Amino acid sequence: MNPLYSEFKRKFSLSMYKNLKIELGRMSFSKDFINDTRGDLYPIMQRSEDCEESVEHNLYTLSKGSIKRLFCQFFPFATYEASVCMTDGEVGFCFTLPGAEAAITVSTSTVKYSGESERKEVCLPAFVKEEFTLIISCRPGAFDVYFKNNGKPEYTCTFYDKKFQNSNFYSSFSNGYAILYASGNLIVKEVNSYIDNGVSIADIRPIKYENGEILLEQGRIYFTASIRMQEGTFQGIFSWIPGTAEFQMTGALFYDCGDGRWRGYVAPVILYHREKKQCYVWVSSFEHEHILAYASFDGDLRFGVNVVDVEIMEKATSSDITSFAGFVGDEDPDLLYDEENDRWLLAICRLDPEIKQYIYVFFESKDPFHGYTYLGKGLNGSETGGSFIRIDSGLYFVCGNDFKTTSEYRIYSKNGMQTAKFNHPDGGFRGWGTVMPIKTGSRTRCYWLTFDRHNGSKYNWSYGNIYCFEA
Repeated sequence: MNPLYSEFKRKFSLSMYKNLKIELGRMSFSKDFINDTRGDLYPIMQRSEDCEESVEHNLYTLSKGSIKRLFCQFFPFATYEASVCMTDGEVGFCFTLPGAEAAITVSTSTVKYSGESERKEVCLPAFVKEEFTLIISCRPGAFDVYFKNNGKPEYTCTFYDKKFQNSNFYSSFSNGYAILYASGNLIVKEVNSYIDNGVSIADIRPIKYENGEILLEQGRIYFTASIRMQEGTFQGIFSWIPGTAEFQMTGALFYDCGDGRWRGYVAPVILYHREKKQCYVWVSSFEHEHILAYASFDGDLRFGVNVVDVEIMEKATSSDITSFAGFVGDEDPDLLYDEENDRWLLAICRLDPEIKQYIYVFFESKDPFHGYTYLGKGLNGSETGGSFIRIDSGLYFVCGNDFKTTSEYRIYSKNGMQTAKFNHPDGGFRGWGTVMPIKTGSRTRCYWLTFDRHNGSKYNWSYGNIYCFEA
């Protein structure tokens, strides 16, 4: 029996909340950098005359005065964390950009923001005691503050600053720095910087070969997912041992449409063309008129922080959704090379003006980026998150659908459309059709990795929890 038409069984579900990360920097307290004369690990940016500091037993101690020490380069989507024991004084981070400075510091009673045009204080949460971990997650124009509660981050507040709205321009953040600030009597146990997976992840897509086969290396697949912050989003890359709850965050991906600004476009399809030795990308430019963008390139984007230079599709001049052009609202594309017919297939989730709902429109071409002609479209509904799926010699297209029905998924084939079956629904609406046929031993298993639409924050798009099914 075709596994797509059998019952998918729930394996596990989980919520990811700032628990995966890619480390960007860490202060080392194993050596006495204060008195080292043959290096300068953390240069002094500002120091009071009465400052007394020491590094011993893997701890950085300040007993008097105040100091600012350079930590690492600023990145507008990074998180900065400090674990501290403080009896009195103040500790936090200062962020600098060309033409902008800001500081977020913690005293024994408040969290304080000091910017050029903004000063604000917020009371500390009741659970924050003498020993605490401060977490500051950045995004363009805003800083989200958390403290660890029972070892897990808990949201406290957000500080906004217009001076940092353009911090995602490369010319800006590449000349910016994060600085550790401390004053009074305190012990700093740990300071680090990283990119984390936000308050939720969604829009899951495996990285595939040109013909749709899943890229599998050393027992792991790699997939993209949109990282949802308190507000806003960007692209994360994750590895996964199929069928398990073993996830790792391996990369973060940004897009530059030619203006030097690193944007968090989401929901891409990424294929690796083995013969050309290139990656092909189609993605929705949510921050640039919500029109599809595309690119080809040589690098491996699965690891570290990467940027892809993309071209935006030419904007549509008519309302005919069957034309190959960029329509405002286009999203969730998928791409596949049909070896049997020597054609590229492109699926675009497009807003149909007649039914005022999203529907998939299909095109074919001899070129992965240009010259597409219309093939057909899906049935009326509210489709989303579609993927071409190859199982043996069959080609299918699986997508989510419907705001009102839990786990409404469509499976398209040359014989028509059927809906998927689950022993326990995923609890969400308009989930994604991320079905991944994986050879394990002598058998092929179909894993379905999808998400729901809970809200991880008050921000409308801060979903979702993760669900894994198997057939």
